[in-house]
Amino acid sequence: MTDTVTTTETETVTDTRPWNAATHSCGAWWTGLTRSHCPACHRTFSTDGAANKHRIGKFGTDRRCADPATVGLVPVQKPYGVLWQHPGPEDGRDTRRPA
Repeated sequence: MTDTVTTTETETVTDTRPWNAATHSCGAWWTGLTRSHCPACHRTFSTDGAANKHRIGKFGTDRRCADPATVGLVPVQKPYGVLWQHPGPEDGRDTRRPA
């Protein structure tokens, strides 16, 4: 009996993440400097404000995640998955600047 190594072809998996993607140990990734990822429920939010809105309860006592849809956030499909954000104005105006 001889010891031989049989070579097998391996599939080449191409990573489709952009070079500037941020990642989390859960495997989630996203792009954008203002994004926030919850380490408890592993959802990604457009801003820290949106992430904080989905957290309910008292700090240090019973702080927990709520379903983002129940606190007024809306899902937006992105290449990396669902991004939860505050809804935009119904008429499409940019409310950050005076009219």
